[in-house]
Amino acid sequence: MKKASLLLLIMGLTIASTQAQLKDALSKAGAGTPNAGSLLKQFGGAIKPTSFLPSWASGGKTNWLSAAGKVSDAASMAKSVFSLAGFVKPGMLKQGFNAGSLGQAASTAKTYSDASGLLKNLEGGLKPEAMVSSWAGKRTGWSNALSLLK
Repeated sequence: MKKASLLLLIMGLTIASTQAQLKDALSKAGAGTPNAGSLLKQFGGAIKPTSFLPSWASGGKTNWLSAAGKVSDAASMAKSVFSLAGFVKPGMLKQGFNAGSLGQAASTAKTYSDASGLLKNLEGGLKPEAMVSSWAGKRTGWSNALSLLK
């Protein structure tokens, strides 16, 4: 009986934590609904500045943030994902991850599901040390919000 109660408590806390993370990601997206541009910017901000090539600091960041803020459809979101990948230092990518293949997939993305898949692919291709330490606590809510894009 105690094990069942403990299991229910753990499940309840897990659900509450996931809901809190999702609420946080959605509130950052604005108006309680996910926004592709906001989710892109959240992810870009979760990458350590030292994980980027020097071109990121010399105008790339400003240009990328501006473009990400104007994302209005799946194709422009996919383009932003590919662009962001181009600023990441090759040493911050996991072995076997091919950032170039994102370009091919980005050119054919037609739905937010396609574009979100590209962003999740990039996120999964980054080494853990490429991300700020707070990302681990925000990742689940961000990922859940990303899956709600329509």
